[in-house]
Amino acid sequence: MANKQQLRNSIKIQKCQVVLVDGLDGVTVTKIVDHFLSQLVINDEEKNAIQAKETEQEKARKLLDVIRPKVKSQDKENKSELFNGFVECLEKHNSSLASKVENADDSVPNDELDIDNILERVKNIDLNEKMLNRILMRMGSGWESVASELGIESIKIDNVRQDNPYSTHNQKFEAFNSWRKKQAHGRGALTKLIKAIYYCSVNCNVNMNKILECIEDP
Repeated sequence: MANKQQLRNSIKIQKCQVVLVDGLDGVTVTKIVDHFLSQLVINDEEKNAIQAKETEQEKARKLLDVIRPKVKSQDKENKSELFNGFVECLEKHNSSLASKVENADDSVPNDELDIDNILERVKNIDLNEKMLNRILMRMGSGWESVASELGIESIKIDNVRQDNPYSTHNQKFEAFNSWRKKQAHGRGALTKLIKAIYYCSVNCNVNMNKILECIEDP
């Protein structure tokens, strides 16, 4: 399983796919291929598959198809050797592209997160009011679906809306804190909440990465 930095680096490349395919010329692709071949990152078969493509865009697209999974899976813990090598090659031949890749948004999509690993990491953390408040600050519209997933009744949701007509955050906090207090001193509550957020991420405007950051780096 890729660690956080590996995944973020591969996402940077993925999010720059269009500009890279449009911006990489045949010479640059060849230079990058030769570099990674000399580093034993790619093999002759992969090199030939890239060079066999007819147009520059097709070559660039195939190169990215080969490199991105390797960045995601092969970089060593807490290092970014393949990603850095890719950016350095770009820098030599197209500094503008290198800058775009290096500074690209690297937020991890919810559907690429390993929920089992996340639940293991948070299982011994108590959900207190302060942490709940931080989590709810990062939960946007659609929070009602998470509440329903946790078993909070619709009448409770309606009541907190009526009690706090001008503050969505207060609505959320009152509903979820009431639920939290019913758990055994908060133990296990965080796991349940994270699982509910993950399952409802399609309907709820939430970035799981931001929530994990506020839990692990308060």
